[in-house]
Parts: sequence; C-alpha cells; structure tokens
Amino acid sequence: MQKTRQYNLRYMGYALLCAVVVLLTMLTLTPQIQAQALYLITDGEKDTVLDGTAAVSSSRIIVTGARSAKSEVTLRADEKVTVLHGGTVEYATTRSGETVKALLERLKITMTPIEMAVVDISGEEITVEIVSDFTYYETATEAVAHTTIYTPAYDRPKGEIEVTQEGVDGTRDVVYEVVYADGELVSRQAVDESNNTSVPELANRGTLVTQVQPGDTVNSVKYEADGSGYLVMKSGDSLHFTGTMNVTCTAYTAGVGRVDEVTATGSVVRIGTVAVDKRVIPLGTKMYVIGSSGYDYGMAVAEDTGVKGAAVDLYMNTREECLSFGRQKNSTVYFLD
Repeated sequence: MQKTRQYNLRYMGYALLCAVVVLLTMLTLTPQIQAQALYLITDGEKDTVLDGTAAVSSSRIIVTGARSAKSEVTLRADEKVTVLHGGTVEYATTRSGETVKALLERLKITMTPIEMAVVDISGEEITVEIVSDFTYYETATEAVAHTTIYTPAYDRPKGEIEVTQEGVDGTRDVVYEVVYADGELVSRQAVDESNNTSVPELANRGTLVTQVQPGDTVNSVKYEADGSGYLVMKSGDSLHFTGTMNVTCTAYTAGVGRVDEVTATGSVVRIGTVAVDKRVIPLGTKMYVIGSSGYDYGMAVAEDTGVKGAAVDLYMNTREECLSFGRQKNSTVYFLD
C-alpha cells in the first residue's frame, strides 16, 4: 500500500506560504513545462512547491532550470538522506551535484507518473518521501471590494438609503488549502483570510411603511419624547404612530344580536373594522390595536359605533373567536398617520 503523508502545516503566524510547481517530463501541469514528478520542499515553517516560476533559496538544496522543462532539485554534497518509498526505508549520503532524480536512480527507486517527491530539510538529515497525495497551504494577496453594512432606519421610507460612510476597496490575504492526489491537483479552496484593508460603506436603510404585511406582528415599540413613535414589526418594517390610548377591548361579529354587516359609516364589516365612541375616537381614525393579553389584532379603522368611553370593539369573523378574546382591559391603541 502506497504510504501517504499529509503536510497539514499550521499556517497562522507563519511568514508567507509560497507555493509553486516544478514540472519535469510526463505529467503536464502547464503548457510550457512537463514533469515526471512534483516536488514539495518543506523546511518546517513553510512549504514551497516548484512550478517553474520561482526558485527555492536554501543552503541545503539548489533548484535549477526553474523556468524550463529541465527543472531539477539538486542536493548539497555530503548530506545524510533518508528515503521513504512504498513502506521501505533507504539511507544514503548525497554526492556532489547529485539531483533528487539521480539519487533515487542510484538507490534503484523508480517513481511512477502519479507519484510526487516531498523533500523535508527541516531536520538534521534530509528526508525524501515518495507519495501519491499531499496537502499544503499557500497565501495569496487579492483585491477585495468593500462591503456595505446597512442599519435599519425606522423613521425613513422603506428602501430609502442614506450613506453615512463611503466604502473603500482594498486587499486581503487569503489562505488556500491545495490538495494533490495521484500526481494531480484536485482542489484549491480558501480556508482563511486576514489583513483585509477595505473600508465598509455604512448606510441607513429605511423601513417605514403605511401598511404592514398580512400576519406581521409587532416586535418592539420605539417612543419619541412627544409620545409619538414607531412600531417595529417582526418583518423589519415600521409604522409611525402619533400617540396612544389605554382602552378596554371587546370583540363582535355580524349576525349575533343586533349586529348586521353594514357599519355606521356605510362600509361592510371585515377584519380591521372596529367600533368606537366617536366622541372619544373620531370615525375614520386609523389605528393599530394590541390586546392586554398580547393579542395582536393589527391595523384597524374606526368605522362603527356602539360603545362608550375609552373602548374599542374589534370585528372578528366568528362568535367563537369573540368569546375566546373576551374582554381585555388595559389594551393599547396606537394612532397611525
């Protein structure tokens, strides 16, 4: 079984992680360079994969022909080397000008087209491991567009935008996890980012509406010093109210007692129709009603009469709903624009 070693090096706190690929004769990774093997050089702090675009600077290895199909990794003379391959271990001392390829040939080790050589120079002795899979990390500095952070503005018309801070594009350092399997690149995905220099745009986005969505309910109430304020709905929308009144709420429905389907103002009863004492709350007043039990009746219009004082009778569709609602003192009416 081919021995596989994962080089999952910690990248946080490391200097720049470089990654470049050396391609030597059978596997084509770029149109210009062909490779018999892929070389990963690791020194314990960073990984460098040679791809013909950069050379590795080290006192223990030399990379030649880094921009051609003749790229090769040469080891310094008289280095102790341990070679791991296929579950076996070989020991050798490098010769003057000896390449990794020549060292492997001297040890009668033949690499297949899907194998890669990992050269570890982090210890006292150099280790060369022949593997079919490895993972490493590289860091790239990339351009990044600024983001926009919106703050809900319940006192502005819905959709209206007020920019309070201009955004600035910048750069960021992105760490990529690069995975090779069977001598081929199989994935490269971002796993972390840091040093984002962009400045976000800050903006207020209006949420104020005149009609709430069906089924929407109040999430919070914002009061102004004059007693007016805003109902902030669970949907994020907001309603402006000019004032409030503490009332007793009851419920009624058509066909029970003397109630018919036509209101005192001539409209047909429906959910949202409420009866009031017009001396206390003028007919035509728009309101939002919340029962003392927390029951959110919602938006309503004073279109009917038949109650006295600070009271509101809420129209409901059935007698059962009316009985369930009952009589709720200390309910609140919010008068809308």
